[in-house]
Amino acid sequence: MKIALVTAYFYPKSTGGTEKYVLNLAKNLISNLNEVHIITVGNCESNLYENIKVYYVADELNNDHDIISGKKPSNNLKEFSELLIQNNYDLVHFHTLTPAFNIFHFQAAKELNAEIHFTAHVPGITCLHGDLMKFGKEPCDGVIITKRCLACYISKKGINEALSKCIAETAIAAGFPKQLVSAVDTKKQILTSLNKLCDKIFLFKNWQKEVFLINGFDFNKLFLTGQLFDKELIPRKQSKKAINNIGFVGRISYEKGLHILIDVFNLANRKDLKLHIAGIVNDIKYYNKVRRISSKNPNIYWEINLSEAQINEFYKKIDLLVIPSITYETGPFVLYEALERNIAVLANELGDMKLWKDKGFEIGLYKNANQLRDCIIDLN
Repeated sequence: MKIALVTAYFYPKSTGGTEKYVLNLAKNLISNLNEVHIITVGNCESNLYENIKVYYVADELNNDHDIISGKKPSNNLKEFSELLIQNNYDLVHFHTLTPAFNIFHFQAAKELNAEIHFTAHVPGITCLHGDLMKFGKEPCDGVIITKRCLACYISKKGINEALSKCIAETAIAAGFPKQLVSAVDTKKQILTSLNKLCDKIFLFKNWQKEVFLINGFDFNKLFLTGQLFDKELIPRKQSKKAINNIGFVGRISYEKGLHILIDVFNLANRKDLKLHIAGIVNDIKYYNKVRRISSKNPNIYWEINLSEAQINEFYKKIDLLVIPSITYETGPFVLYEALERNIAVLANELGDMKLWKDKGFEIGLYKNANQLRDCIIDLN
């Protein structure tokens, strides 16, 4: 079978969990005698990455709201369609739903009679706020309700909950501004199209499946999958060594909660501890903000956009990995990497994090910033 894996994020331009999953999936498919190509964004025509053919189309950097929201296709759609025609794929498997590869790309692949698969790596697929957190504060049930979702979406601009609800109600009643009022309906239409166009949709967690089902997806198209393929993690007793070096690994973006970890680390005022950050920068504004709040603490160390080999070295110097995400995670890969290396983990108790503890893995869990601060203060 000839397969295209489509992702807005891939090596060497970026090195997060989606990239790692797509690469591992490609290798797994190739080992089963499939021909696999990766289609991503970039300026090159094509090249090889670990002996896998990689094709590039232009990234979508336009500020056109209709492209960003998914109402109209990206400017690279023609280029993308030509690649599909050129290679005549049997299966096109999408791993991102972004302005660079939006629902129109799914439609183009379907019109060429390819089988369509989609893997949902983030909660933002079904959530306008992007993190499945009501007003950024508490876990949401995921049901798309027009007035509630619109108010929550408005709150992303830094507007408080009460005022966001008032603005949403007024806008819906007035039918203006149309761009704002239509946001929830646009999301619903995209999800309806996704359900219709995809032959299979792969999810990593039970909470994802519940959210997709409650929003009308076909049960027979939904498949739970794992991120580690044939690899199985087995709980191991952690050595009781002293914790001197705390680590964060991941994208430098708001939903990963790094600002909370830095604030708490500063407040804990543990002069004997060091915080090491291995970050992937994809939100420069947020990155600059967290660099500023860390700048006065000489015990916070930054390493940016590390290679996989450098990440492996990074893990060797930390005693505890903190996962401060403020959104539901579908993994995250850093959790698996820490568990494989028998590194202690401290994580925000969202999504399926507690299930890992129930399986016997030694994972510390906390529910808010105060609890995280107390955990850091009480280390050792």
